Amino acid sequence: MTLELYHAGLTTCSKKARLCLNEKGLDYVSHYVNLRAFENHTPEYLAINPNGVVPTLIHDGQAVVESTFINEYIDEVFPGPALTPTDPLLRAQMRGWGKLADDFGLAAVRIPTWSRTKLAAINALKEADNLDAAIARIPLQDHRDKYRQIAAGGFSEKEFEDAYAKMDFVYDSVEQALDEGGPFLVGDQFTLADINMLPFIDQFAKYRPQLIEDGAHPESKEWLDLVLARPAVIKVYNPSDEAPARPPAPSQSAA
Repeated sequence: MTLELYHAGLTTCSKKARLCLNEKGLDYVSHYVNLRAFENHTPEYLAINPNGVVPTLIHDGQAVVESTFINEYIDEVFPGPALTPTDPLLRAQMRGWGKLADDFGLAAVRIPTWSRTKLAAINALKEADNLDAAIARIPLQDHRDKYRQIAAGGFSEKEFEDAYAKMDFVYDSVEQALDEGGPFLVGDQFTLADINMLPFIDQFAKYRPQLIEDGAHPESKEWLDLVLARPAVIKVYNPSDEAPARPPAPSQSAA
């Protein structure tokens, strides 16, 4: 069996897949993809993931893409602690959390994260007069549009407000679920629901500490503290050789 993961270390979706693999206790070949150097837009990477996003799981030569689907695949195919409930209703609820993470979590985190992480690379490309060519190689139209927007001055106040509203909705949804059950998102079992939601709940609290301070979301704070204390989470969520705190800056000719 050959198991490989192409990922960007401490990015939200990369942490989802890395945590699933570590919670299952699986060995895998780790391939770090430097997003600042646009390594996810190279022909070599696009050959395995035409969308040019991370992560990508390779199992015996076959690619699995999209972190939520990657995690379901990992749990279904490989041995180790079960991360999916056997009860059909709980399993459906778990998948609902995966959809919430994809539809609201990722959409909310992208505006503040890209504003902070993409500007230096975009400025380097501007200086090299290579920005248009680099953007043209981005496969997804939405990503191309966001790069152009950052280059033109950044996201609007309304877009930040919309992102913050999504964060509020996600936190309120988590708070309600935990208040009605817990200690995990679908009851007593730590599942893919917790793995898939964790990077967003954690990141939102770093951008907006008021979400968990002053008793605003006490159940969410308790859940976050509980999950962040898991050994696999400590390993995955902290900088390491596999996941550097800050990837190397791209050269001005990078694309």
